Amino acid sequence: MRIAFIGAGSIFTPLALYTIANSEILSKAEIYLVDIDKERLEFIEAVGRKIGKVFKKELKIWTFQDIRGLEKFGIDYAVISVEKERYKRWRLDFKIPHKYGIKQVLGENGGIGGLSHTLRVVPLVLDIAKELEDINSDARVFIYSNPEPRVTYAVLNYTKLRNVYGLCTGYLERKEMLAPLLRVKENQITFIAAGLNHFTWIKEFYMDGEESYEKLDSALEKNPKFEPLSQLLYRAFGLFPSPDDNHIGEYLSFAWDLIPEERKGLKWIERTKKEGEEVRKLLRLFLKGLVPKFAFNKFIKFPDIAMNIVEGLDGKEKLQEAINVPNKGYINLPDGTIVEVPAEVSPGGVKPLKVELPGEVIPMLRTQAEIQKLSAEAAAEGSLEKVVKAILLDPLVNNAENGLKAIAELIELNLDMLPQFSEENMEEIRKMIKG
Repeated sequence: MRIAFIGAGSIFTPLALYTIANSEILSKAEIYLVDIDKERLEFIEAVGRKIGKVFKKELKIWTFQDIRGLEKFGIDYAVISVEKERYKRWRLDFKIPHKYGIKQVLGENGGIGGLSHTLRVVPLVLDIAKELEDINSDARVFIYSNPEPRVTYAVLNYTKLRNVYGLCTGYLERKEMLAPLLRVKENQITFIAAGLNHFTWIKEFYMDGEESYEKLDSALEKNPKFEPLSQLLYRAFGLFPSPDDNHIGEYLSFAWDLIPEERKGLKWIERTKKEGEEVRKLLRLFLKGLVPKFAFNKFIKFPDIAMNIVEGLDGKEKLQEAINVPNKGYINLPDGTIVEVPAEVSPGGVKPLKVELPGEVIPMLRTQAEIQKLSAEAAAEGSLEKVVKAILLDPLVNNAENGLKAIAELIELNLDMLPQFSEENMEEIRKMIKG
């Protein structure tokens, strides 16, 4: 079993290495760490070797600064988690639309900020995916890079890779938030949810294997200030959404006023950045032997999603509660839309499950499904026409002229990371804005 981690310096990789070291199925795998940042690569290699030593599994690790180094080894699985200048660019994705009066909760995966993010990340990941298809076009590829469903759509539609899955920890975060409310541990909660990434609806809710939607309803009634946006949607449509208010709020025009200041905008961006720094700080202490094994075990609440799926594919059949795949009738959205649904995972493959959602929630999802398609295609093709269509469809855009001005400014500011666009494109979009 050969597993490559592209963008190995990501905070996802230590959890994956921990999961590998604690799995009888995975621990004998060959692990290929790939990152252009030498310092990060050496750090994550040291973390991997330390994890192997602490958990008494000598992990087989190779490192590469160039993905082409994998050619002589081959791969069975690849995990992509890449981003460039994440926080610097994310701040712009939030601030520029806000300057034009467009209030985005986060500006990461939805709204004009999400479109700008898509335009940057899709070319980056497509370059990686095209390298992977030359190494093994049948490899199973897992994508963590946001905006994750749009990136997944692009890889499936603009490369020869076909076994491609988008992954997100959102459903696990929903469990972490609900557990204190219900006075249970996170791993006691399971649910069946479906929709779009960062905008799913919980159809069935269980605690310790027993249907517990009534207990959830009761807990929410006693805590009316808990996630007001999610509670509003729940009372209106009858299903509790996931993963949380600020992620769902990226897709809804009325979300801004319902979400507290500390959970949106620049405050949330800085909080996210700080959380990543805290993880790296913990790992540095772990390398020094200052974090004991039992503390490390306590810190890790869930296995890595990608490695959990690989374990299922290689012999340990399981239900994966959330995976992003092209729609084939799993929910009532157009085929080909990247939808988030549960799936049965076994040596026979990944089998997504059909989930019936109330008809009333579909229009919200359908609009975002079309924006997903347009933004991914715009990013892959360098199509300004599709950029404009995505802007005009977006519920967060309350003024067409301002929306176009915002995306024009973002494209200009990010031009160094947008190989699909040129100065000629900028003249074209300026003309569109004027007329």
